[in-house]
Amino acid sequence: MKAIYTCGICPKKPCAKGEANFPKNCPTVERRDIVEQSVAIYKQDEMVHKIMNFANTLPKKKNGELRSRAEEIIEFIKQMGFKTIGVAFCYSMSKEAKQFVKLLERYDLKIVPVCCKVGSIDIEDIDIQKDKEGFVATCNPITQAEIMNQENTELNVVIGLCVGHDILFNKYSKGLVTTLVAKDRKYSHCPVKGLEVVNV
Repeated sequence: MKAIYTCGICPKKPCAKGEANFPKNCPTVERRDIVEQSVAIYKQDEMVHKIMNFANTLPKKKNGELRSRAEEIIEFIKQMGFKTIGVAFCYSMSKEAKQFVKLLERYDLKIVPVCCKVGSIDIEDIDIQKDKEGFVATCNPITQAEIMNQENTELNVVIGLCVGHDILFNKYSKGLVTTLVAKDRKYSHCPVKGLEVVNV
């Protein structure tokens, strides 16, 4: 089955240039109702407008130097005035989580780091069969999210949660969520590398 819209293969992207020569099956034309509804939300919802406004300022520092993603997230936290930040991280990325928490500790923030193995639950206890003897700790994204909900985190930063676990974390998180590290075991946590080997 083919894609229902031409965005993925559109060569010229007129939507990004203010041009009107939209291709066939372009959602800019076919879903104009949704576009207009979105514009209204950007303008009317104070939080949404604030996020959109600050997002445009994040990529570069005042001197023109590019920010890293970690720097962008920290600058976003500062500009939004957030005070309570969750860090949902994978056990296998404990080192990276520690480094990020140390960065956050430079600021006047309440930080809520929670490892994916929180609860120390054997995988059999959630009715999943294990492939080896002994205790096998399951990842626990729902508990990660619920602990952060209890602490009223305003932004939760994901560091290396597995595909599936990240989906559940996002589903149960009441706070806003962004990703610092997307886990990719094969390509050193750089998922875009996997696209380079796809024959298109």
